[in-house]
Amino acid sequence: MTTARIIELVVAVSVVVISVASLFVAVDQSRFQRRTLEASVLPVIQYGSGNYDAERSEWIMTVRFTNTGLGPADSRYLGLFWDGEEIRDTSAFLARCCVSEEVPEADRLAYVHQAFRDGQMAFLFDSVEGRFFAPQESVDYIEFGRPDAEAQPVGRAIWQSLDQVRHEIEVEACYCSVFDDCWMSRFPDQSREPVEFCPIRE
Repeated sequence: MTTARIIELVVAVSVVVISVASLFVAVDQSRFQRRTLEASVLPVIQYGSGNYDAERSEWIMTVRFTNTGLGPADSRYLGLFWDGEEIRDTSAFLARCCVSEEVPEADRLAYVHQAFRDGQMAFLFDSVEGRFFAPQESVDYIEFGRPDAEAQPVGRAIWQSLDQVRHEIEVEACYCSVFDDCWMSRFPDQSREPVEFCPIRE
């Protein structure tokens, strides 16, 4: 084999090696850029509850969700649980958790319905499931103003009971980023784990 031929082979092999190395570098750089971009729009949904609004100087029980992350959050599933059961109906939940034991169990749901009809208490709701949260956006999912002790004694008693029970409520929130990466967060565990997709409510 002539010297010229050897040089040609060396040059050819070198070109192939450099091309392959460049490809690996480009792929690795692309992955790094994607991870950087994903981190720059990472959503993080947090949950909290309280019983006093300092800005309004009013006793108001709230259930609040906040996107504390850097990017928008597509909220796809929300589940609230108490005593092993999902809370699907507010009145049924209040009948279970917060009505005086003096009221027979069979009559408690009707008791709560009557309290709402009589203006003893009122709830305000906002949507969380199926909502896009902007970065640092907060939503008060539930607002329950403290009823007057004299004019609304039934509502006041339920409010006070719920104020104790709210600490026992467990929450699941599943949400996704603009890249369709999804997470399931659980409270009060403060856990957050990636999931392939969010649950679909029946």
